[in-house]
Amino acid sequence: MNSIVSVAAFWSIALLILALVLLWVLPPLFRRPATGKTLNRRELNIAVYRDQYRELESDHRNGLLSDAQLEAARSELEARLAQDALTRTPTPAAATEGGRGLAAALLAVVPALALGGYLVVGDPGFIMKAAAAEQAEQERQRKVDEALARLEEQVDEALASLEEAVREDPDDGLSWTFLANAYIARDRWDDAEAAYERAYELLPDTAVVVSGYAEALAVNADRDLRGRPMELVRDALALDPEDPKGLEMAGLHAYQNQEYGTAAYYWNQLLRQMPEGSPAHGELTAMVRQARGLSRAEAFGEEAVGSTASITGRVELAPDLAGSADPGDTVYLFARTITGSTAPLAALRTSLDQLPVTFTLDDSLAMTPDHVLSNHESITLVARVSRHGDAQARPGDLEGVLESVEVGAEDVRLVIDTVRP
Repeated sequence: MNSIVSVAAFWSIALLILALVLLWVLPPLFRRPATGKTLNRRELNIAVYRDQYRELESDHRNGLLSDAQLEAARSELEARLAQDALTRTPTPAAATEGGRGLAAALLAVVPALALGGYLVVGDPGFIMKAAAAEQAEQERQRKVDEALARLEEQVDEALASLEEAVREDPDDGLSWTFLANAYIARDRWDDAEAAYERAYELLPDTAVVVSGYAEALAVNADRDLRGRPMELVRDALALDPEDPKGLEMAGLHAYQNQEYGTAAYYWNQLLRQMPEGSPAHGELTAMVRQARGLSRAEAFGEEAVGSTASITGRVELAPDLAGSADPGDTVYLFARTITGSTAPLAALRTSLDQLPVTFTLDDSLAMTPDHVLSNHESITLVARVSRHGDAQARPGDLEGVLESVEVGAEDVRLVIDTVRP
């Protein structure tokens, strides 16, 4: 219906413009001359002769003309007047008829020329194409609306089924997790938080549950990740360093704190899990580039030039653990983010028989260029005696941890005093 209206509107406007042009051009051609207000030649001549006759009489009275001269001039004037009176004055009828003919010709030719010119130079099919495109877009939008309506119905049905499932079995942590996600799909974040809270009670060691609970808490706290949400994010990444939601929120928290290199690191880890070419992959790629650009700009700023992003200190072994490892065992020293990511910001290696040993950690020891000490205000230090020779933490390894060490700190004392269970 709208397509028909569009075509009709186009031709109506075109005809209206043509009619306005003709109304401007034709009326002068059809108009008759105003004869009532025009002096013809005969009337004009009579008026002239009358004036001349009065002048003759005036000259006779003044003695300029004799009686014979007056009579001769009067006879000549009357003869000329009689001759002009018998001459027929032409009328403008011929010109009027010619104007009418031209007007009729224009009335027939102008519309024909306009239509013909449009057919030759214009695009007669444009209106129909536009109407067809409009109709196709309306059909596509109708299908989208129908698909969204069906999806909402399916979500509502799934939501009702999940609510019934948790009522029947309130100790099913998986059902509570699915229910929380269904609430999120309906933008019911308060209900999602309550469902995730119950799922977390039942599945505290499942990374997706922990990070999902963190997200719900943050959203309901006006998207503030500080405090409990970030504690849960760290727990989720400790359970699964590749947990997508945990990586996303860790990067967001770092970005909000202007730790752009760390944000780029976490988001780049998440980017590797996304299929290339997908919209999410493109958006996250742009976010990583932006974070890296800000990190580089910050690194070359005035404050960065005058600062030393390093930590110095001493690593020791607790005396009561002196006999718990062999002198040749490898000792690893890591600087990690306070989010609990297992990827180190910087690392050193030595052997047990070298302890106690002094150390300096800085950006030159970074594992990746986006993940450096200078992007952080504080970090976590971990020293580990590996009983198996590699950096992977295993039961029986000796370990010491210092939380919230400020970047730039000096004379830090880190004691290896714990045996990993």
